[in-house]
Amino acid sequence: MRGFCPFVLCLTTVLLSCERHPSFPKPYAYFAHNLEAAAFSSYENDFIRLPLNERVTIKNSTKKSVELYYPKLKASLFLNYTPLEMPLEDLILGIDRKLSEHQKKASLIVAFPYENLDKKKSGVLYEIKGNAASAAQFYMSDGQRHFLSGALYFNVKPNYDSIYPSAQYILRDIREIMDQLEWKNIK
Repeated sequence: MRGFCPFVLCLTTVLLSCERHPSFPKPYAYFAHNLEAAAFSSYENDFIRLPLNERVTIKNSTKKSVELYYPKLKASLFLNYTPLEMPLEDLILGIDRKLSEHQKKASLIVAFPYENLDKKKSGVLYEIKGNAASAAQFYMSDGQRHFLSGALYFNVKPNYDSIYPSAQYILRDIREIMDQLEWKNIK
């Protein structure tokens, strides 16, 4: 019996001193970018003038289109200018078709209308939420002569949780582009 009392005492001490904490699996971690405030310069071609984030490089450019590449974010913003030689509704229908291609993977598409009557421009920014190929689409027009459309794509497999901070950063740039866009007079 002498050996039994110290054993019971030790066992009781061990059992009462241990706490049970539930174990949970570690959540996935994603790379966090250090996204500083954007500084803008001016970009122009024969048809438009707009602000350009200084961290952007122009990857491809033609007379009516330009690819703005964000190297740190591995993203491209494609801008296409179209003179209004057909009804505006037909061009908007083309944007709607592009959006419908992304609806299969998107969890939600939010439209943000834009209008500035003083500068003769209006349009819509579409934020595409979910694992769709494009994170945003937009268009701007003066309703008479000019139409500019844009699409944002990341050069990575779409994972909305991981690209969300980068997409929000570029969406701020797109809003700045929409706000500061100027049409150049075409003769």
